[in-house]
Parts: sequence; structure tokens; C-alpha cells
Amino acid sequence: MTSPRLFTFGPYRLDVRERQLLRENEPVPLPPKLFDLLTTLVQHPGHLIRKEDLLDAVWGDVAVEEGSLTRAVSSLRQVLGPSHDGEEYLQTVAKRGYRFTASVYEASANAREAVREPKRIPLPPQLAAPPDVDFVGREPELGEMVDVWQRAKAGRPQLLLIAGEPGIGKTRLSLEFARGRDAEATAVLMGCSDEETLVPYQPFVEALSWYVRSSDTSELRSELAAAGGGAELAALIPELRRRMPDLDSPPAMSPEAQRYRLFEAVSAMLSTASRRGPILIVFDDLHWADKTTLLLLRHVMRSAGTARFAIVATYRDSEIDPSHPLAGMLGALRGEHNVTRVSLRGLDVATIGGLVAGMVGRDAPPQLARFVAESTEGNPFFATEILRHLKETGAIGWLAGPEGRDMEISRLGLPEGVKEVVGRRLSRLSETCNRVLSVAAVMGREFDVGILQQVAAVPEDELIVALEQASRAQLVGESQEAPGRFAFTHALIRATLYGELSSPRRVRLHSRLAETIEHVAQDRAVPSSLAELAYHFTQSASAGYIDKAVEYATRAGEQAAHALAHEEAIRLFGMGLRSLDLKPTGSETDRLRVELHARRARAFDALGEWTMEVRELDAALRHLDPDQGERRCELMLALARSQFLLFDLRPVEHWATEAMKLAERLNRPDLQAHAIAWLARNEQAKGNLEDAISMDRRGLALAPGVTTATHMIGPLTLYLTGRSPEALVLAADGADAARSSRDTTLIMYSLSHFGLNLTGTGRYGEASEIFQEARTFGRKYGAHSMLARATAMAAGLHLNVFDYEGAEALRAEARELARSAAFAPPLVSSNIDALLAFARCHNPGPGEQLLQQTMADATATGGWHQWLWQLRLAQARAELALARNALDDAVAMATEAIDMSRARRRPKYEALGFMTRARSLHAAKRTHAAIPDAWHAVEIATAIADPSVQLLALDTLLELDGTDELTLQTCAVIERIERSLPDDALRAQFRESEVVQRVHGRR
Repeated sequence: MTSPRLFTFGPYRLDVRERQLLRENEPVPLPPKLFDLLTTLVQHPGHLIRKEDLLDAVWGDVAVEEGSLTRAVSSLRQVLGPSHDGEEYLQTVAKRGYRFTASVYEASANAREAVREPKRIPLPPQLAAPPDVDFVGREPELGEMVDVWQRAKAGRPQLLLIAGEPGIGKTRLSLEFARGRDAEATAVLMGCSDEETLVPYQPFVEALSWYVRSSDTSELRSELAAAGGGAELAALIPELRRRMPDLDSPPAMSPEAQRYRLFEAVSAMLSTASRRGPILIVFDDLHWADKTTLLLLRHVMRSAGTARFAIVATYRDSEIDPSHPLAGMLGALRGEHNVTRVSLRGLDVATIGGLVAGMVGRDAPPQLARFVAESTEGNPFFATEILRHLKETGAIGWLAGPEGRDMEISRLGLPEGVKEVVGRRLSRLSETCNRVLSVAAVMGREFDVGILQQVAAVPEDELIVALEQASRAQLVGESQEAPGRFAFTHALIRATLYGELSSPRRVRLHSRLAETIEHVAQDRAVPSSLAELAYHFTQSASAGYIDKAVEYATRAGEQAAHALAHEEAIRLFGMGLRSLDLKPTGSETDRLRVELHARRARAFDALGEWTMEVRELDAALRHLDPDQGERRCELMLALARSQFLLFDLRPVEHWATEAMKLAERLNRPDLQAHAIAWLARNEQAKGNLEDAISMDRRGLALAPGVTTATHMIGPLTLYLTGRSPEALVLAADGADAARSSRDTTLIMYSLSHFGLNLTGTGRYGEASEIFQEARTFGRKYGAHSMLARATAMAAGLHLNVFDYEGAEALRAEARELARSAAFAPPLVSSNIDALLAFARCHNPGPGEQLLQQTMADATATGGWHQWLWQLRLAQARAELALARNALDDAVAMATEAIDMSRARRRPKYEALGFMTRARSLHAAKRTHAAIPDAWHAVEIATAIADPSVQLLALDTLLELDGTDELTLQTCAVIERIERSLPDDALRAQFRESEVVQRVHGRR
């Protein structure tokens, strides 16, 4: 068999036999080696090709350097340009080789005029099955949905939310719309959420599993490669690992980073898959989705970029109160341009008439439509169930008689709600069928026939007859995907059955189910049963299953946490804690409570919900055995850390102090060092920088080699006191330790402070690289709050070298990140930098408008930034006053900034205050008084060895009392800064700045 000789990807068509590349039928010139390189890559889409193999394939026996390959790849990228979604066709795998990421479709040499279209995905079973009742009405809603679909097809991802009460027709409308799009879409997918939420990310798992199961392997591999490889997706979609056992395993990292990588992978897969053609996804019953699923949905809609897919999601608005997770997501998405909401109301009488005609026939009594509409308020499910019941009982004939005109629903014995309707339908089934369905209702919306038979204790033949009877009554339906599994046709049917059971019977059935599932799981080694076991043992804990409820809740919670479903983990650990309420008090009960509270605390920490983490840690401490000293100390330190992240300083001092006392009694220097580090942070928060530095040194000496908060934040403390040269040693050690720790917060803090101190010593090129490393890491692993902080610090580098446009671009990015993460410090810091930039660009107007808001934000945000913000704001107010020529105000505010900086031992801002006061006095014709201030600024700037501050101080002194010698000294500082800048663009901005031009004009 010969290899295919014709390939298409994106707008390109590669004809190997003719050695021709076409873009939209127009030839694209390619040198021979570039053509050979492209051919080699295209023939292996999605696969990593080593550099050595590429060199052999393209250059053969000719000895060439690796640089030739690098240049060829660069040239090929320039020729191809980006794909339609902005991604590169060629992915570099550092130190290994290259991967072609686009989807590639192949054809034989005899089919040059018709390249094979990508394989279409068949409809999932829920959509392929024909409905038993005609669809009526909803024309306005369908028109709005079509408009949404057109926007999605044009490359703008859309989320369509369909809301309404139970039975109003949300699911039916979405399914009808989806079936109508089958001819237009490459894939129409579906996923549902169940009330028990036993599977994290359930709707995404169901939809993507069908896509993976139905896709061509080569196309799927190409799409995964373009989406980043698929390693993270394998944990979400087990079918993927079965189809492609050679998939890489994801790298180890923090839970927060792992979940961000998973979210990015799902978003990238949908975007990449939509290159085949537009995709429509239906998510049913979103009100039952766990918070993790909702967060993933929000992430997908906000990060998809250019892609051709739409998600239609249904939910019950009557069940969404302000505390519901979905309410938060709906609020977050309010105003998003790609989100559309459709609220369904009851059908009118005319539309119900169409439903009656379809179910009863054209000979139905004329009053039947109005009777049903008024009895059900137009709810389609209620209406359908009542019509079916009326048919089965023969009651429709009564409405045609004389009494029919004034007939009330109650006189017919029909219920006012669907629960009673379902109950009457159930009463017509056999006793065995009702008993089987009651057990099935305890199992959940879906149920396994094998387990049902064991628990219901019904012979196989009778069970089959019962299920067939229920299927004919359209109460349950057999799964088309999983043989041996059935599901209730509507959740309300299951809820009605479950509600009819007495509490003792429910407990007994839950316990029997738990034991049966446990036995089956042990035989089959099925780890996915853990959540089911936790649920059923918890529901039957009062019957003597407390220990098993706790065990499985703990194991299921750990499994959920490992799968990045931290909200699910919190729920499961909570189930274990509720089961413990039934266990007699004692040391073992307390031990289990401590572990469950501590695990919940870690899950809350991974979500950044530190208030909830504090609550769980407090609970763990309350139940901890007094003799467990080391565990108590660890919990106290965790409380100090979480309170610090919440900017609540008093508890930080309390818990760190208590932990310190305990660590001393335990003779644990490592725990003492941790406690000292947090106590030092508390002193720093108060503005006592020298005390904080002294405590940091003590902690480092006490436990050499132990990484503590000193390594995270100690370099910042030294920077604030003007000791960047000393700080660089600690910062470098901290960065090295952080890189190997896989602790996201430690890495982001350490790198940011390393970059800050490199900037403070004039090593701008190195600082730029470190900031870029931090920002890349933060973006890649989802550390958004710390990413905002690192970006704001990177903006400060540009401000220091007078690149005001570059600084503002970074500040804008930092502000947006800070808002999205609800993390105030980078927002306030960026705005203070913006105030300084406005002043230094002689544009105080916008600065004055921003000043009031920034002062209010700084005051409203508690924590350890307060004294530093107030000091910096004082300097910003002084510079703005000088910019608007309010000289007396400028002198007064600069004096305030000097005094505050001197009191807090913040030499940089003391120097800036002296400069501002000197310039203000000079402008007020008081140069004699200004010159000493200028000299003070130069002396301080020289002492802290920050070249940007030195340049500003020397420029100020030159203006007041310049000499040739001083000019030469200033030019030397300029040359030093320019040599250290990372690129030509930044050097050009620096050379063209007002300060540099003014100094050079004096030569």
C-alpha cells in the first residue's frame, strides 16, 4: 500500500507528487528544503518528530548544523502564518523537536480534485431516538436560537441558556433545535447533569466521550496535538486513554494548576475540533451541575477565542436561589456578548390544541385544549402526562358530554401536579413493577439492571417483565450506550417514587444497595463506584454503616480532589462529617473529624476560598487531641498562612505566636522557622521593616535549608529598605527552591521578588526574563491573582526606564487580571504607578480623577499593604501637585512623603520626595533652599544602588546646580542603564525620554 500523496490543512493543500503547495488554489512558492520539511511534518500530524530525524529526512547525508533546521522552521512559519484561530502550525518542543499541530486530511493520488471531508460524528442516542409526541410551538424561541447558531458558525463561540420551571419544555426545545442542526454541524453532542452529581464534570464527560468514541483516530490525534497533546483530557475522558494508550501523562503540579490545565485543555479541544466544522453541544439540567462543571463552562466560554461552537444549556430557574452555584455563574456572565438567555413560559391554548391533536386526534373534544391548558398552566410535561392519563382512563369521553363544559380536574380524579399524575400512572402497573421501580428510584436517575435485581430480590424473568412494562408506560428507557442500564424518562418520575417511600425503607434500601455495589466493585475493581458508595452508605449511616460512610466519603473525596473536582471533594468530605454526627463521641471520632476537616481545608485552599479554609482549620483544631502537638502546630501555621492571604493580620500574629511556643516545646526548629517567618511578615505589615529583617535572619539561621515564608517575602522586605544587592542572594535561593517545589504561590512570589530586586539593581535584562518566566508560569497554571501581581511589578520596570506606553499596557493587563481574580493589591499598586506616570508625563488631569478612586480602594483593602500604599500615595499626590503647578501643595505633600518614608525606612521614596520638593522649591524661585534637597536625593539614590533613582536624582541636581563633572556622572548612569535594557525597542524608548534628552542636551 502506498502512502497518500495529497494533504490538506487549514486553507492549504500539499501535493507531494507535484511538489506544490496551494493556498486557496493559489500556488505558494517554497524552496526545496522547506517543501521537504513541510512534507515530513504533515505526514505525521500530532506526533513529535525529533530534530535528528528531521535533519536526516530533509538533508540526508549532508552534514549540517542544528541551526539550519531552526532557520528552516522559522522560515516555514513565516510562509504559513498563523491558523484561523491564531495558533502556529508548528509547535516547538524544547530541546527535542517539532510537532505539526493542525488537523490534516488525506486523499489518494487519484483523487486530486476531491480531498476527503472530515468524518461526521453521528447523533448521540438521546438525539437519534425519535420523539413519541409531536413538537409544538416555540417559534420565537427557535428563531432566536437560529441567530445564536449563525454567530457560532461565523467563529464566535456562543452560550445559550434556556430557563424555565420543571416540565416547561427546556429539554425538548433544545433537542429539537439540535436535531435540526445535524445537517449543518460536524458534531451535535449532548451531556446531562444528575441530581446526585456522582461524576465530576458529568455533562462535559458525556459529550466529549461520545465525540472521542465516534471520531476517526487519525483526525482525533491531530486535533489533540493541536490542542496541546491530550494528556490532561485522558483523566476526564477514560475513552481517550483506551483509544490512544500512548498518550503522555500530565506533569505533576499543584491542584489549582492542574485544574487550570484541564480547563484549558477542554477549551482548546473544542476550539480545535470546531475546525472540522461547527459543533453544537446540549447540556441538560444545568441546575444540578456541580460548581466545578460550572467553572469549567465559564472558563470555556471566556477563553475559547475564535471557534465555531455553541453550547445550549437548560436549567430550572425556579430552583436557583442566591446561594446556588449556578446563580453565581449567571451573575458572572451577565453582559457577556456571547451569552444569550431564553426564558420559557407555558404554552398558550392554541399551541396546546396542537399537542392535543397530535396525541388524541382531530376528533378530540373542543374544550379539551382549554381544559388541559388551564389545568396545567401550559406546562408541556404536565399537559402531556395529563393527556396520556386521560386517554388511558377513558376520561376524555366525559369532557364531550353535558357535564364536560363545567368539568374540573379534581372531579376527574386527576392531580393538580405532576407528582400525583405520575402516582396514578404507577398505580396501573403491577405490584412487582412498582417494587422494582421503587428500588431503582433509590439507586438514582440511572440504574444498573444487575444491581437492581440483586437488591430488589426479583427473579430475572420477573424483572425483565417489570422493566418492559415500565418502558411501555414510558417511565423508564433503556440506555443505548451502556447495555444493562436503564434511566427514568424524567427526574420527576424518580422523585415521585422516592418520595413515596418511608424513611426506614429508604435507609434499608440504601444499605442494601451500598453492600451490593461494594461487592461488585471489589470483584471488578471499579474505582468509579466510590462516590456511589459514599452516597448510599451516608444515606444508611443511621443503620450501622457510619464507619463505611466515613471511609468511602473520605476515599471518594480524595479521588475527586485528585481529579481537580475540589467542590465535589468538599461535598464528599462533608458527607463523611455528617455521618460522624451519628457516631459516639470519643478519640477515634475526633481523629476522623480532624482529618476530614483538614482535607476540606486543603480543598478550599486549592479553590482560593480562604475564609472557608479558616473555618475548617478551626474545626480541626477543636477536635484535635491535645497530645498531638506536631499536628496542632502544623494546623496553626496553616491558619497563619490563610489569614495572611485574607489580609487579616491579628490572627496571623496569634497563630504564629502559638505555633512558635509549641514548636519550641517540641524541639522542632523547622516548625519554629515557619512560625518566625510569619511573625516577621506581621512586623512587615506594620511597617517595622528592620524588625522583620532581623526575624527573617533568625529563622534562616535556625533551620538552614528549610524553605519558609522568608524565601517568599523576605526579598521584598529587603527591597523596601533599599537593600536590593543583599536581597538578590535570598531571592535567587528562594527562586531555585520554588522552581522545584511545584507550589504555585511560592513560585510566583519568589520569582516576582527576584525580578523586583534585579530591577532595583539595574539588571533590567535579567529582570525582564524573570518577570516573563513568572508571567508565563502564572498564565500556564492558572495562578491569576499572583499573575496580576507579577504583571504589575513588570510594569514597574518599564516605568523606571520611562517606557510609559509599555508600562500602561502591562498595568492594564494587571488590572484586568486583578479584577477577574477579585484580588485588590495589584489593582491599587498599578493605579498608584499610573498616577506617577501621569505626573511625570505632565498630564495631571486624568491623574486627579484616578487619585480619589485609588485612595478609596487603598483604604477599603485591608492587610499588610496599607502603610506602603499610603506612603506611595503621598508621593503621587506631591508629583501631581507639581505637575499642575500647585507649588505650595507640592512642597507640603513632598515633605509628608519624606517624613513617612524616613519613619518607615523606605529610602527610595525618601529620595523621590526630596526630588519633588527640590523641583517645587526651584519652580517657586527658592532654588537656594532646593539645592540641599537635591543633594540629599543623590546621596540616598547612590546608597541604594538603584540606577533609575540615581538618574532622576542627578537630573534634578543638574537642573539646580549642574556642573560638567555632574553631567559626565549622569551620562555614565544613562549608559549603564541602556546597556542593561533587554531589547532595542526599550532602548529606543529610553533614549527618547524627556530625562535622557535633557541630560544629553547639557553635554
